[in-house]
Amino acid sequence: MKRECKHCGRPFAPADLARTEPKNMEAERKAAGLDGVRFLYYRCPCGTADIFVDILPRADELVEDFDRRRAEMETVARGLHGDRVEVQVVAVKAPGAG
Repeated sequence: MKRECKHCGRPFAPADLARTEPKNMEAERKAAGLDGVRFLYYRCPCGTADIFVDILPRADELVEDFDRRRAEMETVARGLHGDRVEVQVVAVKAPGAG
């Protein structure tokens, strides 16, 4: 999946993926009981960072439930503010999609 910096539009390369932050976010995700969500943290040479919140389909999840979870996460993401950090919610693959 192609991911770009929300600030400058530069495509992210594998080397831009930060390693420490996702481990911390993953631990917090598990502690919060969030299932069907993945966090990816990229640092851009322009000086900003992007956190991608991937919404992953759960086994036997209805399309309506997947869409609801995505919409809820987008609402949460809009409320997050960081110093030179952008949050992007991505529906990775809707249930029933080929």
